[in-house]
Amino acid sequence: MPQNPSRVFASISPAEFFYRNRQMAGFGNPTQAVYSTVRELVENSLDSCEDARKRPEIKVEIDEAPSGIVTITVSDNGEGLPHAHVADSFGRVLYGSKYLSRQRRGTFGLGVTMAVLYGQITTETPVMIYTCTENDEAGRTYELLIDVEKNRPIIVSSNSVKRNKVGTSVRISMKGAVARAYDRVVDYLRLTSVSTPHSQIELVRDGEKQFAIHPSSDTLPTPPVSAKPHPHAADMELLRRLIKKCAQSPLQEFLRKSFQQVGRVTSSKIIEFLGMNPQREVGDFERSDISRLSTALQNFQGLGRPTIDSLSPIGEKPFMNAVLETYDAVDVGYAQKGPSEWGGHPFIVEGVIAIGGRLRKAKTPGLFRFTNRVPLLYDASEDVMTKSLNEVDWSRYGLTKSRKVGLFIHFCSTRVPYKAAGKQSVATEAEIESHLTLLYKELGRCLRRMTKVKKKRAQRIKEARSYSQQLALIAELGAELSEEDEVPSVHSLVEQLFEVNLDV
Repeated sequence: MPQNPSRVFASISPAEFFYRNRQMAGFGNPTQAVYSTVRELVENSLDSCEDARKRPEIKVEIDEAPSGIVTITVSDNGEGLPHAHVADSFGRVLYGSKYLSRQRRGTFGLGVTMAVLYGQITTETPVMIYTCTENDEAGRTYELLIDVEKNRPIIVSSNSVKRNKVGTSVRISMKGAVARAYDRVVDYLRLTSVSTPHSQIELVRDGEKQFAIHPSSDTLPTPPVSAKPHPHAADMELLRRLIKKCAQSPLQEFLRKSFQQVGRVTSSKIIEFLGMNPQREVGDFERSDISRLSTALQNFQGLGRPTIDSLSPIGEKPFMNAVLETYDAVDVGYAQKGPSEWGGHPFIVEGVIAIGGRLRKAKTPGLFRFTNRVPLLYDASEDVMTKSLNEVDWSRYGLTKSRKVGLFIHFCSTRVPYKAAGKQSVATEAEIESHLTLLYKELGRCLRRMTKVKKKRAQRIKEARSYSQQLALIAELGAELSEEDEVPSVHSLVEQLFEVNLDV
């Protein structure tokens, strides 16, 4: 068959791919671009601070010029970036420090680079970076662009700066729609203060301070640690990578060194099940051998659940206190389900149910979603958290249209099954969905208990007020009989007797 000379085959770089499909990463329009840029920069700053075991101090500045050019600057007090990695971290798509088996906010090594790329294609302005580590005698500033075709950074300038502040500051200019994105940005920052209650966040718009959110928790979370993969996560590609690192290792040693929950006894059982030689070097494995091993590991029964040292849930007290402070809630309850696993990846789901305050009224509770401490503000209808929420009959737990109730749900895992690169909704996985359903029902029972307590409290206050009126009459009569000018107050006495606040 003659070849068609008009057909041209070529590969494109990752940067080129996301340049053409930037909506996949949350940069589809000027409104989303502003929100996504703030989000990605804040995420990186929070991770940097927590890696340095510092209380995050994040400053977000948004400035809009009459020309429509928006400049977003995010500064932090984190550990700073090693200078050898600055250019690639901001100028190479799919490059970063987040490809580890532990809970991280970022996932793909994509978000910040996409923000830089969006700014570049809309304004042709380089990203401005200042960074300084504890070991640096001076900070350094960079101006970077991205070579889209080759997926590599272009360093426009790099200068040493005599500045003592350790941390990083990033400034990106772009075509954006601040007016339409602003409410989302504010919501995101307030919700970030809920999921990261030990942080301090300040927002400045056009030079004017909008608000500063102070920490609601004095405790830094226990940092998640990197963990070996669980055997149930051993797909073909993972096995190839692990075998490449340990090509000369015998099979039994390879299993014990490469995976968690696999000791001498378990590795022997797996090898017996496979019918392989335990002393065979894994570097000699053919494709069919790797396929057999992958299938055996993914389906092997009797393994322990993945370790949870790699996870960092928000926790009961910090989570509840943050919701109380941020949303002026009247009452809150907490529940947690897990740890469990999906596809060999450990996860925990936790949630707070809140009543009153600045929450809305509805038949179902207002849902605030978080993954690995990151608020999700878009694509709620596509999320398994929403799907599971809508399958619960909330009227069974005393929820009516007239009540203000909110659910704050946090899913944390070493791998979040996002539905797209924009990281705005979680895909449906059976194990995750079942645990969410259990969590919602437990929070529903919390709501029912809080409702009963509230009714009892209201009844007690009613009784106390009635008693107070009667006692006041007795006090007044007693004062009259004893010819006292001043009638003694019974208010505090009744409050002590009934253990209520009559001024509510």
